Amino acid sequence: MTTDRRLWPANDRVAHARLAGQVSLPLSEGHRMQVAVPVADLHDKPRGTRARQLLFGNRFTVLEDHRGWAFGFAEPSGYVGYLRAALLEDAAEKTHCVATLGAHIYPRPDMKTRPKMLLPFGAMLHCGGQSGPYVDCGHGWVHRRQIEPIDTVRPDPVQVAEMFLGVPYLWGGDSPFGIDCSGLIHIAMLSSGIPCPRDSDQQADRLGDILPAEAGLRRGDTIFWSGHVGLMQDADLLIHANGYHMATVREPLARATARIAATVHGNITIRRRPGS
Repeated sequence: MTTDRRLWPANDRVAHARLAGQVSLPLSEGHRMQVAVPVADLHDKPRGTRARQLLFGNRFTVLEDHRGWAFGFAEPSGYVGYLRAALLEDAAEKTHCVATLGAHIYPRPDMKTRPKMLLPFGAMLHCGGQSGPYVDCGHGWVHRRQIEPIDTVRPDPVQVAEMFLGVPYLWGGDSPFGIDCSGLIHIAMLSSGIPCPRDSDQQADRLGDILPAEAGLRRGDTIFWSGHVGLMQDADLLIHANGYHMATVREPLARATARIAATVHGNITIRRRPGS
């Protein structure tokens, strides 16, 4: 089993039961919870750095609740960290997810009422009764045109990434409220049914087949630098969330490559073809 801190479900006080025989700590199967707010930061330690984000309805197995911080791991990625315990609630079966960049949850099936919250693309819901075009999602009512069945597979990850053009850059961000380079790839690939880890180094190691130097690029290929990643819209244009533009943008790969070469990211390290 990996000892990568991001995937190692143990801290100084507790470990997940699957580490039996590998650690000298109390073991726990954990308690399955889910995120109860639109977006929650997952930290590397209590009050520490944002490592990534979880969205409304995302599941989180809590191994320990210590001084208001829940330690555990996200499902299904296994990404380990700390969430504020107050942002979690008991998990429920999910039937739908938000299919648009954002969807308001209303207290009543009426778009003229003050929304209770704004959920981001990919937020997961348990939907039940209907009233006209609105669906009861437990926390309120959402318009049916803004959701889709949880098992929907979008055929083109680039089309998903294009939805995020103009979204502000946010280190560790995973939503239309703010996103980083690997978060964009993560969302685009998972929405299209392509297994994808969260961070760019993990993606560079495992996301699809490596392209040989002589291979031409096409829509959907991923381009990696040290600590950065982008997605090809076609043979020439790159879509990527980046700190230079502080947004998700589309620009010629040649221009991006020349600019990035002068930074800490350096030259392209690898090119991959996901889903191949």
